[in-house]
Amino acid sequence: MRKIARHLRLVRARLLGCMTLCLVGFAVVSGCGSSAPTPGPADRSIEQDLLRGVREIRTTHDRRTLRVELVHLLAHLRRLHGTTETARRGRELALQGFEATLEGTQSQLDFVENDSGEVAAATRDAKRADHYLRRGANRLRAAGQVFGIQIGELNGY
Repeated sequence: MRKIARHLRLVRARLLGCMTLCLVGFAVVSGCGSSAPTPGPADRSIEQDLLRGVREIRTTHDRRTLRVELVHLLAHLRRLHGTTETARRGRELALQGFEATLEGTQSQLDFVENDSGEVAAATRDAKRADHYLRRGANRLRAAGQVFGIQIGELNGY
């Protein structure tokens, strides 16, 4: 009988020890939470601005109107700051893409307004527009990839 009582005390002590370890482990695991920050409203706003800007580039055919829209979009994007590394990287690429597209759009306007009859100046502006529009499209596609969005061709680029 004594052996059984001793054995029961030993089993209870081990059970109590195991339960204590489990509770401590559970408390540690549940208290840590996720190490990755959750996306905030600014992150979603950056993604929405990217999509809105791409839509504007595709649908706005008047270069002056597009230029105004891009200036407003850039101002809004500059005010936002992402909470995750992904959002910050996507924001930076989107800013670079929209700035380059804005520069290319301005070169297109210069081509139309200032280069009537001057072949050298027209060629310079056309090359400059092509360079910046291609760069802008590539950066915007890269920003889309960061957010998991596929952005295809942007007005031939």
